[in-house]
Parts: sequence; C-alpha cells; structure tokens
Amino acid sequence: MKVFISVDMEGISGIVDGTMTSRTQGDYEKGRALMAEDVNAAIEGVLSLGPAEITVCDAHGGMNNILPEALHKGAVLVRGRPKPQSQMAGLDGSYDACLFIGYHSRKGTLTGMLSHTYSGGAIESLHINGVEVGETAMNAGIAGYYGVPLVFVSGDVAVTREALELNGEIEVVAVKEAISRVAAKCIHPETAREMIREGVVIALRKRKDIEPHVVAPPVTFEIRFTDAKKADAASFIPSAERLDGKTIRITHDDYVKAYHGFLAAVACAAAFS
Repeated sequence: MKVFISVDMEGISGIVDGTMTSRTQGDYEKGRALMAEDVNAAIEGVLSLGPAEITVCDAHGGMNNILPEALHKGAVLVRGRPKPQSQMAGLDGSYDACLFIGYHSRKGTLTGMLSHTYSGGAIESLHINGVEVGETAMNAGIAGYYGVPLVFVSGDVAVTREALELNGEIEVVAVKEAISRVAAKCIHPETAREMIREGVVIALRKRKDIEPHVVAPPVTFEIRFTDAKKADAASFIPSAERLDGKTIRITHDDYVKAYHGFLAAVACAAAFS
C-alpha cells in the first residue's frame, strides 16, 4: 500500500492559537512537537495494516515545521517551500490513498479553529468552479486529479464537517471543538492520537469504496483578495482575468496547472503586500 499524508498545523490536537503555529512565538517548539505526534499516530495506523510506502508533506507555513528526527522512521518527509503542488508536493497517481492531518476550515467559518484559506492575510475567499472551498476541498482536488481518494481528515469539528460535505464516506476525527476562532475544547493529545490511529485504519480498509474528488474541466479558480492592491499584483499573471477590485479568475483545462496559477497569484499578492 502506498499512502500520502498532508499535515497542517492549525488542526493539530491541543493547538488553539498562533502562539504554537508561528516560529516567532514562544510555544512554537511545543506546537511542532504536537504536530509530529499527530502525524506519527497516522503513520502507525497505516503500518498496523502491513508494509506500506508513506510520504508525509509538511503543509504549514514555511513547510519546514516537522523536525526530520521527530517523524516516524517509516515515512519519507517532504519539507520546504516553494514546491510544486505546495501542500500536496510528492503526490502522483501511484498512491492508493490520501490522508489529511491537522487541517482547518475555510476562512470565515463560524467557530472554525484558526480558520483561513491558504493565506489568511491575502485571501478573503476561494471558489473553484463556482463553489467556495477551503484547503480540504482544494487539495482533495489535486488528489482526485491523480485518481487518489481522500479517505481521512483530522482537525477540529468544523473541518470534519467540511470534509463530510465534500464526501460523506470520508473517515473523520475531531480532536477539538472550537468555541471561537482561537479557543476550543481539546481532547487530551494521547486520546486524540489513539482516535487518529483507529480512524486511519478504518479509512484505509474502506479506501476502495471512496471515490476520488474529481473537478471537471475547465477548472476555474476565482480568488478574492483582502484588498485591491493584492489583486493588482496578481492580475499581472497572463492567464488571470480581473473580475472586480479584489477578485481575479484563473481558468485551465488541467487542474494542477490551474492550481499553480492560484499559487502564483498568491505569491504575487504577497510580494506587493
């Protein structure tokens, strides 16, 4: 079995605010340790079913949060940025299943733990083919492009709901329930890891019954930025269509190429911020 794991940080057990998710903050080292333990629990779940080839993609911030020595030795770690496919770097059609660990809901979600959409400071909303999405659906679309099903998602209650709206067959584990954007009722991390291990096993056993999330071409990424200056910068991309003061649209027949256009738009916006 070949399994791809994308691991973000905001949905990791015990994390509730930026003091653990930003390397400039005092509790960051604790946050990155919790991140490694949650993904290690997922790896243990995979390996409990037998030999497997496992790739872990660090998907948070600078994407170099997980210390290589902290990761279970049964997995290969993809870290650093920028990289092709960003939070899904390393994935191709040879994988049997995809897992998302520590994910969060899209920007503006009511009681969504640290909710944002890819870049909280730059993006107000993202629509793919007319549907507002967060990182779960966006990245599931990359997996679907390769014919790989997203079978498991862990994070707060809000992101598990988002995953089930995408596909009701996805196995989900909620490790915390937000009571505001930066406060939550948290399950003990050891209990959360047990839940992740068990959930991954259930998910992989039914992986052949879960359909990949395939976005029909042409694929349109409609990006609404937080201010017009960011849209000004992103509109320099040749394939970008300006819709209004803060919104651009990128369309392509190939999902990954449309996604890379989205990444370029975000990079341009950040450069001019």
